[in-house]
Amino acid sequence: MEPYLEAERFTDLDGTLVTRRLEGGLNVTFLSGATLRATVADRFEEVRDEFPAGGLPVPPGGYDFREGSVRFQSSAGRPFSGSVAVTGGSFFAGDRQSLGAAFRWLVSPRLAVQGSADYNRIELPAGRANSSVYAGRIKYGFSTRAFAAVNVQYNEVTEQMVTYARFNFIHGPLSDFFLVLTERRQLGGDGGVLDRAVTAKVTRLLSF
Repeated sequence: MEPYLEAERFTDLDGTLVTRRLEGGLNVTFLSGATLRATVADRFEEVRDEFPAGGLPVPPGGYDFREGSVRFQSSAGRPFSGSVAVTGGSFFAGDRQSLGAAFRWLVSPRLAVQGSADYNRIELPAGRANSSVYAGRIKYGFSTRAFAAVNVQYNEVTEQMVTYARFNFIHGPLSDFFLVLTERRQLGGDGGVLDRAVTAKVTRLLSF
């Protein structure tokens, strides 16, 4: 059992407080390898430019808010593992409740499958919004020197899906070749591809 207390304070160059965070919690590690983490945080944020939170505007100003969270993670040393997290409390000038879950399945020594889902319910003076983000990942090892991974993420608020595919070949000690495909696609409205790019990168370690 590991209790802890953390404090952070950030100011701008004029000494004006921008961010303050005081967090206390307890980390518990079980004999099985599973972990439990409970936290309570007190925060202050100085917002200087309006930004969206779950599609709702957060106007400029100083905000004090508090939230608590609990997260349980099963042993990552097993072929199938998962986690679940719950967060709730005040959020800027309103409230937020969040629920997240994730899993990892080691299908074989070469193949791993991961997935996650995060749900947020936000209430601000401007209104109420619900948002969900879903993600999945498949990673395959052809050998100890060649790997491939595909990541897909869908954001319910923006109705956009982002795909990231990468092939990695280790051609020498600390030397790699990467081939990456990225794509951002709009699923709502008229739909269609918003961005698409293919990138190649080669690194080589030189010893002297």
